[in-house]
Amino acid sequence: MKRLSGGIDIGSEFHHITILDEEGKVLYNQKVAHKLNEFAESIKLFKQIEKKEGGKISFALEGKNGYSAPFDQLLINQGFTLYNVDNFKLKRFREAFAGEWKDDQRDALMLSKMLKLKEHINDQKEKVFIKIEKTSPVTESLKLLSRHQQTLIDEKVRLTNRLRKKLLEICPEILKLAKLKNKKLIAILAKYPDFSKYRRITVKSLLKIKGIGETQAPFLLKRLNNIEYVPGLTDIYQTIISSYAKRILELQEEIKDLDKKLDEIGGKDEGVNHLKTIPGVATKLASRLIGEIGDIL
Repeated sequence: MKRLSGGIDIGSEFHHITILDEEGKVLYNQKVAHKLNEFAESIKLFKQIEKKEGGKISFALEGKNGYSAPFDQLLINQGFTLYNVDNFKLKRFREAFAGEWKDDQRDALMLSKMLKLKEHINDQKEKVFIKIEKTSPVTESLKLLSRHQQTLIDEKVRLTNRLRKKLLEICPEILKLAKLKNKKLIAILAKYPDFSKYRRITVKSLLKIKGIGETQAPFLLKRLNNIEYVPGLTDIYQTIISSYAKRILELQEEIKDLDKKLDEIGGKDEGVNHLKTIPGVATKLASRLIGEIGDIL
């Protein structure tokens, strides 16, 4: 059976695809829009090319992640073999040929040519081609959820740093009460973002904040009632502090909910349960690892 080599230059709106036969003749060279109906039509054409040429198409693409989904998995589901090529290795290969430095069509052609030489340029020391495997629904779910959770964690860190900066500008003393990682302090700031009104806070109002108990409330009240701040722009800072604090609280709950979801899905996966036998590895970490590296059993 003939080996037909395909290259896919991945884009956010279009993917450029080139397919070569064993002699290097171009069998297909088109842009495909990132649309499900165009993916389906392209796959039909690829099947027709295989039938006509009496061969099997394999594809090399630049970057497994990014905008390759769901096209990559659709191709794999239809029986095509896909390989991921590292950006740096494609760059080195491209430099061996004269032409424009960066062009989608040219990159697709370069990927096709690289794949034709797979047996010659791929070795144990330097894996140029990494086969893209079909992912299970559990693995894909863990990957999507864990990456989304990390995005939320990064957002929470950024907002926390911004909130800390604003507090240093108007009321640095409040940071002595607790670190900004403390949920109680964030909750106080969300409910009371205007420091000019801190003298009106009561024990009763503090007890309405989740996590603040009767023993802690009087101590906090004394500190809050006498807190020092820079007057003049408290109404402006109030808007900013309220926005940051409320969003941080929302993110904390979203991250917590995702923890539960990861535990729920990961607890049913054999690979996750296997990793959990390693000391110090719990469901959350194991789920993230399986989501990124795939099945290990």
